[in-house]
Amino acid sequence: MAELKQLLGPVLVALVILASLVSMGIIRVTHPLLHIANRWLRWILISSLFAMLLQNADSFDQGRSFLALFLIAFLFWFLLETIINWAKISTFSRSEYPLFPRYRINHDGDEWPVDPRALKVKDWLGKNEFTKTQSLKYSLDNSFVLRTTFYQDPENTCRIQIHFLPPNPSGRNMYFAISTQMEDGSKCITDNISMPFAIFVPEGWDMLRKPLMLSLKRLLALHEQRVESLGKTPVSWDDEPLDDLEDQRRKLEQINLSYGFLHPESYHEEYGRLTPEGRYRMWKEMWLLSYFGCSLSPRPVSKASN
Repeated sequence: MAELKQLLGPVLVALVILASLVSMGIIRVTHPLLHIANRWLRWILISSLFAMLLQNADSFDQGRSFLALFLIAFLFWFLLETIINWAKISTFSRSEYPLFPRYRINHDGDEWPVDPRALKVKDWLGKNEFTKTQSLKYSLDNSFVLRTTFYQDPENTCRIQIHFLPPNPSGRNMYFAISTQMEDGSKCITDNISMPFAIFVPEGWDMLRKPLMLSLKRLLALHEQRVESLGKTPVSWDDEPLDDLEDQRRKLEQINLSYGFLHPESYHEEYGRLTPEGRYRMWKEMWLLSYFGCSLSPRPVSKASN
């Protein structure tokens, strides 16, 4: 009976871990907070399971406390997941997947996915007098397609970019980025993108990332508050979204090359696109997004130091 009780704890914990892993595979569309809670639960349970198994092992030193064994397993899981994330970053660095995609005009008529949540957003934009400006598309191959659609308010000062991603394990395939251009040439940008960019941005870009804010209405209200708090005068968008994206891409590539986030193209074959600092920043942001739901604030750079 005593041996049965010793085995009961590890078995129950193992079953809960299995349920957690299965749920991560089944749940596709849900709030990111549930995914964060699931990751923490899995980490704690796996550490507890290893601590229990080591305590019950006849060949193991019984003098160590459960807490000490738990902390050892906890740190081991951190190391293991770090190795996995570092391998993902290295694979991405050497892959053809774009850090700054080159979009083209989408003439295929597939800018909006057939998804109830996406259609609700489309209806909300229409009811609030936002008009579609442009739809763009990037495709690496048939299995990887990025779509983005732009809307602007009646005053032509607030531009909403809606990103549509291919299906992924997080269940999120729609993100929003709201931009306002100021009279002095600066930009105020608010988005809810939860991908680990960790890049440097041009001077004058005031960016705020809210990965846990799924509502476009709430994100827009926050953006309007930020624009008002800056005390600057918004101006109309004169250029088309595609031209603005291309200008952004050139600036971001140049800045991230200058500040050591990216390798020059001649180094890509041997070292990949990301420098050690770039990989570290991306790894750090992966942890922040996965376990805390926040991201690194994009670091603006000074023209004087560029």
